[in-house]
Amino acid sequence: GFLEALLGPHLAKHTFWFFASVFIFILSANWFGLIPGVGSMGWGHHTAEGFQVEEPFFRGANADVNLTMAMALTFFAMWIVWGLRALGPVGFLKELFAPKGSTTGVLKLLMFVVFFAAGLLEVVSILFRPVSLSFRLYGNVFAGETMLETMAQVPYIAWLVQIPFYFLELLVGLVQALVFMLLTAVFTLLICQHHEEGSAANH
Repeated sequence: GFLEALLGPHLAKHTFWFFASVFIFILSANWFGLIPGVGSMGWGHHTAEGFQVEEPFFRGANADVNLTMAMALTFFAMWIVWGLRALGPVGFLKELFAPKGSTTGVLKLLMFVVFFAAGLLEVVSILFRPVSLSFRLYGNVFAGETMLETMAQVPYIAWLVQIPFYFLELLVGLVQALVFMLLTAVFTLLICQHHEEGSAANH
């Protein structure tokens, strides 16, 4: 119901499987990464400060940029498929480059140049979306892991100091899953919204 209110019934029906799956996967990966021992048990060596883990047995999945980039690129591929299905190849290009509104004469030619230039900027923006999606998720999860590791270095009361940060990371894990899902849903809506409006008007 949440996604249907955002995307509309038609688009939600075709895309819900992806958004629900990515939300559940990211949330599970974020929370499993908080299980004691993940990232803190593994191969390493003894130092003056204690045992230093160099290769953990398990790592938080989203603390690796390879996974977050893979999810972002998968979405990017699906975004193209959904856009082409909703608009067709010509409509897809028109959505990016064609002038909006009704103008005539010289003004129409000027608007074509302006919207074509804006379309080129939009293409650059679209190409950077997978990068921003992947690094946003990776950065927040990795920062959370680093913060918990830092709190663990506090002498004598490390377990006590970590408790509020641990619950904060549970919340961050949920928020980051929701943010990734919402951003991908909004990006999808932006390319397909005119088709959705047309479908609603016809029905």
